[in-house]
Amino acid sequence: MTTYRFRVKFEDDPTELWRDIVVGADRTLDEFQTVLNRAVGLDQDHLWFFGTDQDYWDSDVQYKRPGGIDQSPGGLLRGGEQYDAGETTVGQMAGQLNLDERDRVCYLFDYGDEWRFYAILKEVDEDGLSDSEPAVRNKKGDPVDQYAPPEERL
Repeated sequence: MTTYRFRVKFEDDPTELWRDIVVGADRTLDEFQTVLNRAVGLDQDHLWFFGTDQDYWDSDVQYKRPGGIDQSPGGLLRGGEQYDAGETTVGQMAGQLNLDERDRVCYLFDYGDEWRFYAILKEVDEDGLSDSEPAVRNKKGDPVDQYAPPEERL
């Protein structure tokens, strides 16, 4: 039984826009991403992936939107292994990447506009409920305006 608390930060302004999201180990990365997107002001209409550390496009491992592996033409992403985020749990990702507290994963939303976030693993609660739905527990800053021009992103 395990829950994870991630602090998700907007790469363009990490001190002014962040969200703490707690999620059970048995929840999928797709479920985690859905709550993350709502919390920061993004919709669900674009391709996305979680990757390793700060590497984004060059991530050794990418956990892609369900169906995103098929939609990504060969060569678009320079990373290594690819997994379906609808079939991969948060616990599986943490194990595959050997995540410890203070480690981080990147999150890229919309391959054209490249909304970049990163999630720092702030806490692993071994006594938490593994099936806990993702939930925002703390936050700072207003959500982004996904459709604003890049120069007006915060």
